[in-house]
Amino acid sequence: MADDVLHHPPRNRPIDGDFDPTAVTFAAMALFDHLTAEQRARIVLPLDDENRTHWNFLPESGRVGLPLRDMTDAQRYLAHRLVAQSTSLTGYAKAIQVMSLEHVLRERDVDVFGHVAAHFRDPHGYFLTFFDQPQPDRHWGWRLVGHHLSLNVTVIGQDRMAVTPFLLGAEPARIGPFRVLGEEEDRAFRLLDALDPAQRATATVHPVPPPDFATRCVPVIGAEEWPDVHGVGRRDAMITDADRAALRYVRGAPRGLPRSAMTASQAGAFDELLASFLGNVRPAQVGREMDRIRAAGLDDLHLVWAGGHTVDVPHYFRIEGPVTLVEFDNTEDDANHVHAVWRDPTNDFGVDVLAEHRAAQHPTDRHRADRHRGPAEPERPTDG
Repeated sequence: MADDVLHHPPRNRPIDGDFDPTAVTFAAMALFDHLTAEQRARIVLPLDDENRTHWNFLPESGRVGLPLRDMTDAQRYLAHRLVAQSTSLTGYAKAIQVMSLEHVLRERDVDVFGHVAAHFRDPHGYFLTFFDQPQPDRHWGWRLVGHHLSLNVTVIGQDRMAVTPFLLGAEPARIGPFRVLGEEEDRAFRLLDALDPAQRATATVHPVPPPDFATRCVPVIGAEEWPDVHGVGRRDAMITDADRAALRYVRGAPRGLPRSAMTASQAGAFDELLASFLGNVRPAQVGREMDRIRAAGLDDLHLVWAGGHTVDVPHYFRIEGPVTLVEFDNTEDDANHVHAVWRDPTNDFGVDVLAEHRAAQHPTDRHRADRHRGPAEPERPTDG
């Protein structure tokens, strides 16, 4: 069955070992134990720090945390072990490739930035932050963020983990046959090509793609999100307010083509596309995420497309559903610059699972709060 793709890696790939969120905690503890006092002070913030939801992946100054370049080789190895323990082999490989592309960008940009390019384009210029000190008996999280990479993991106790937002980008998107996010793009076009003309028209909500994600890099996905007018530094690629309205994301009111309107083979291609994003984390975590998606309605997922129908023309697509949002854009540099993100509108940064876990641990507190609030007010009719 096509759905099996979402649970089992193909036979021709290495299979990840058993997964336990505690292994992530132990990997973080190993790194923490090898840090100096000064490094520990830089790397740890409270779990509820407002910076925790600042997952912006564009180059910026003033980032918090400890950059890889300020670690020793041994410390960097342990930082990589943390990432590897939290992701699948495929996901870890993609993260490494994204960071390695900074070498390419440094050489490409040397005529523009001069010696500054050596610092501005740095494969070690990625910042690691712990949100609370990692311990098996507490909730905590980690983030690794920098140009085209934003990994955000929350560990809840000893048995639960949240892994969104999960962002990967690639510039250039292709170097000869090398494409970091080629699998995601190829699967999307295979699905698009498998649709009949009427289905393709339903899936395509607008001929113009957004310059970046429709939901941008907002910390919390709101009821309605509109894309920016242009990408950062790309005022030559502006879209109109009419374009933005056509491309907007509305929670609970998906557009495009639902999975329920696809044939069995098309649904299989859709599932493979979804699997290419979820498959960046450990198979056991994928299973948990799929349980959430199925409970919310697998057939309620929608494919939304905008822009070109060939890979060489700027294009954008997303998969949206009650607990899932995948966005992929390849709209810059003549369709040679990719951003791809997987988010959970209800559980980014583990907010839903954290609330559930705390409610289970302190049911009397929740009962007391409910009693204090009193009965819910009846819904008032709206005008019109």
